[in-house]
Amino acid sequence: MRDGILGKTGLKVKNLGFGGIPIQRVSEAEAIEVVKRCYELGMNYFDTARMYTNSEERIGKALQEVRDEVVIATRSVKRTKDGLLEDLDASLRNLNTDYIDVYQLHEVSSEGAWKQVSAPGGAIEGLYEAREMGKIRHLGITSHNPDLLTEILGDDIFEVIMIPFSYLATKAEERLLPHAHGKNVGVAAMKPLGGGALSYPKTALKYVLGNSNVDVAVPGMMSLAEAEANAAVALGDYTLTDDELRQIEEDRTELGDQFCRACDYCQPCPQGVPISFVLRAESQFLKLTGWTPGLVKRMPDANAKVDSCTRCGECESRCPYHLPIRDLLPARMESLIRRYENEVNSSNA
Repeated sequence: MRDGILGKTGLKVKNLGFGGIPIQRVSEAEAIEVVKRCYELGMNYFDTARMYTNSEERIGKALQEVRDEVVIATRSVKRTKDGLLEDLDASLRNLNTDYIDVYQLHEVSSEGAWKQVSAPGGAIEGLYEAREMGKIRHLGITSHNPDLLTEILGDDIFEVIMIPFSYLATKAEERLLPHAHGKNVGVAAMKPLGGGALSYPKTALKYVLGNSNVDVAVPGMMSLAEAEANAAVALGDYTLTDDELRQIEEDRTELGDQFCRACDYCQPCPQGVPISFVLRAESQFLKLTGWTPGLVKRMPDANAKVDSCTRCGECESRCPYHLPIRDLLPARMESLIRRYENEVNSSNA
């Protein structure tokens, strides 16, 4: 893997990092094994967040013996100074450490959110106080709004930014990435594989790693196979072949921009609708594995849950990608049920 410096932080990082969302979905033993394997493969940037349930704890347990050899990034979605400091103390306990290398304001994607964190008593004051106390070393911010983040960098507060970037999310490439590079602000790319939705993960990772304005790509990983596959890409050549360029155009045509990245920020649904499962079942699960017994078993309940949707809109208000979830759910479920019924009829024939 390539070595680099994370902007003005001076931190030495490999260009492939570890994203901590998916390890919430496996057992603790499996999660710890994956994190340790990523370290063994050379990764030294480990990203998580206070809101990722048990992710911090699992990363803390996995890295406790090599803490000073890795860079840990975590974050808070709180908008006030007191809220952020409370989250930070919880993260320090969970990660079993007395400092965080990169501590980030999470999901500052609207003018309203920016006004909240930058107001008197806002989260930015918490960042400054925590740095003075030695609890954090470098200030960061994450956003799904490249234009807003470009403007925010003009205040020269943050040393690291994190933004979605993939061959289906290229807006950051236009202004934000070169702007951050010019200001020597470190860049971490989240969702380089589209949360697992992109059809060609190797090509997707090469696309991001090949951008000179990205310091570290941070795909989520929850299995040894994923860790090994991503490491193999990072160790290779990033030049895209003609076939890989064709794959990118194919995915852009098929997926567009209305696909679920499985971040699950939309959850919990008041009616218990398994939103990311429904939105991803046909385009990802069926595509990769076909009708597994587990997928067949989930279908009747998922269909009933979608039918119970009250269209309250809570999911859409939380989706960082602004997906029209209320309209997508019944459409995706209808298509899925047709295929499910064909599968059941075929199996019973």
